[in-house]
Amino acid sequence: MTVIVPDSNFMASPSFLIIILLIIILQLRERKIKLRKLIIMPVILSIITIPMIYVEIYSIFNAVVIFFGLLIGVLMGFLISRFMEVKMNEDGSMVMKGSLIAVLLWAAIIVVRIYGKSAVSSMRIIDLNLLTAMFLIMAVGAMISRRIFIYWKYVNFKKNAALKQDSIN
Repeated sequence: MTVIVPDSNFMASPSFLIIILLIIILQLRERKIKLRKLIIMPVILSIITIPMIYVEIYSIFNAVVIFFGLLIGVLMGFLISRFMEVKMNEDGSMVMKGSLIAVLLWAAIIVVRIYGKSAVSSMRIIDLNLLTAMFLIMAVGAMISRRIFIYWKYVNFKKNAALKQDSIN
């Protein structure tokens, strides 16, 4: 399997930072959601994140650290989603706003990965690439679990609406 890893020149370029900024802006606006579009942002973030993580899985220790990062991210996502407001309209559409915490965490980790290598490397506590890979997978895991929770809320809303309709008839 061939994995394409973006080179550090592209990731430090203004174009890459503009892409990150656009993702943040799109995530933070309140918008009407169609159920099938819930998967788009996690897929985009995964496409950007997985190559950065894949290169760090060269030992069992790193794989375990990254796995625990994913597990923590999923748990964080479910906790964050408990406090997210998802509005359900009578027509069955959903309106929601992205989580500022998750998006800023994801963007900050990428910026630290690009620009903070020398600062973290000089501390010699943990490898910066492993640390950022763990936090990146945490952010993606949190986003995916939030979307699963939103889907669950939508299904429950539809079920309750159908039950209410049956009781009226």
